Amino acid sequence: MDQIGLLVICGYILAGTALLSFILSYFSRRWAIRFKALDIPKSPRKIHKEPVPLWGGLGIGLTLITAVFVFGSDVTFLSSKISLWQIIGFILGIIILCIGGMLDDKYDLKAWQSLIFPILAALAVVLTGTSIVHVTNPGTSAAFFLNWWVWHPFGSAWSLSLPSDLLTFIWILVAIFATKITDGLDGLVSGITVIGAAMVGLLSVMKTYFQPESAILAASVGGAYLGFLPKNMHPAKQFLGEGGATIAGFCLGFLAILSSAKIAIALAVLAIPVADVAFVFMRRIYNHKPWYQGDDTHLHFRLLAAGLPHRTIVFLLWIISASAGIMALTFQTRGKIFLIIALVLLTFLVSWLADKAIKRRQSNQQQP
Repeated sequence: MDQIGLLVICGYILAGTALLSFILSYFSRRWAIRFKALDIPKSPRKIHKEPVPLWGGLGIGLTLITAVFVFGSDVTFLSSKISLWQIIGFILGIIILCIGGMLDDKYDLKAWQSLIFPILAALAVVLTGTSIVHVTNPGTSAAFFLNWWVWHPFGSAWSLSLPSDLLTFIWILVAIFATKITDGLDGLVSGITVIGAAMVGLLSVMKTYFQPESAILAASVGGAYLGFLPKNMHPAKQFLGEGGATIAGFCLGFLAILSSAKIAIALAVLAIPVADVAFVFMRRIYNHKPWYQGDDTHLHFRLLAAGLPHRTIVFLLWIISASAGIMALTFQTRGKIFLIIALVLLTFLVSWLADKAIKRRQSNQQQP
């Protein structure tokens, strides 16, 4: 299979999974209404006025599982770079997050209860053999291996290694919570996931990193969220819910690990959400508030409070994510590091400017 042929196949997969996801979103929305899994606006941080069905992750999860089973039935899909166990771990993670998300959407689980499912999903990835084995040394561009200590508890068939498996576990959780917490504006996370999957897919098609399996999975993930996007755009007819938001980060995190070169790409796309989460957590700790308690201090909420229109904020963050991903595709390792640092600084600057604008608006409103 050459690059052109792979691009054509990925195009068909993108269209097919988008269509399936769009169809399944119709059923998941009806099921959410039937079982009263609704997002009812009870607090000021809710930007919608009427109850909106949740469980968007159900249709997305079913789409991804279907896609993997269809392509996984072809033995040529698996290679030395991706094993059957890794695919099993990927599917298990999606199922775990889908179930956990549906329960959270329906019963509004406590913070510690909802944390269980991302942890289990991350463990499913690690325990089935997906790991960050090495990273690139920025100074020499040589591989820096991370499997310093390897343990074979059941013989050579299965092993655990440190610190690679620990870093993998942390990376998956970071990616999950980046999209989970960013899911505050209609269509924002769905669009970022499509962009992230597209960037990983494009890199997988390139001659240097040519990896058909990763490109096909990326096309499936991108299609699943692209098909849901019409229901999710402002004003949203259905929300991703806990399952859809966490599956988004899980998929991007997993795709990135399939080749260590893709981690920087995914991190560039997710840099602003990750940086925003870090800043918000630090602000909560500084103000002696629970770090896990939701509020309206996230960047997208502050931009909304500063007066920017809903869709403008979403499109702006999409453009930044897409631009960062495209630049990361062309940069070497050192350039990618500087890019991510620049995006973190940009997040801080935009957040500071938004705070200034909010105070100015409040001051103007108080004047007679």
